[in-house]
Amino acid sequence: MALVLILQLLTLWPLCHTDSAPSASYPKPWLGAQPATVVTPGVNVTLRCRAPQPAWRFALFKSGETDPLLLREVSSELAEFFLEEVTPAQGGSYHCCYGKPDWAPSVWSQPSDALELLVTDSSSSDYTRENLVRLGLAGLVLISLGVLVAFDCRSQNHAPAGVRP
Repeated sequence: MALVLILQLLTLWPLCHTDSAPSASYPKPWLGAQPATVVTPGVNVTLRCRAPQPAWRFALFKSGETDPLLLREVSSELAEFFLEEVTPAQGGSYHCCYGKPDWAPSVWSQPSDALELLVTDSSSSDYTRENLVRLGLAGLVLISLGVLVAFDCRSQNHAPAGVRP
């Protein structure tokens, strides 16, 4: 019984978590996110893993985890992983791998490039652009006031002697 359990565990261990890289004949897949890679909490996110050729199993990994977060068995080059009502804890770096029917169960492709999923509250967004606009407008107001003061001083210097206030 223990031997069966060990063999099952070994077949689930993905090669994309070992130090040795899989053969170049197993090109890496592409990983994308819908609706976006930056979302607010509560949004449903779909991570799509696309293999360069039809595959039969896909695995989604989160950085720092040794076990797949999700597994999908499909007979196409695309697998979709659904993250429902995401939370900030689900943000992070993800990658995926694929396997083909004629590969051993423990053989996976190279991992996809990492995809950074950012789950952020809209109230804590970056206000850099808005602050730059405000600073620019404040600068224009100051320049306008300076020009008005300069015109006023100049007009007082050129006024006839008897007209001065």
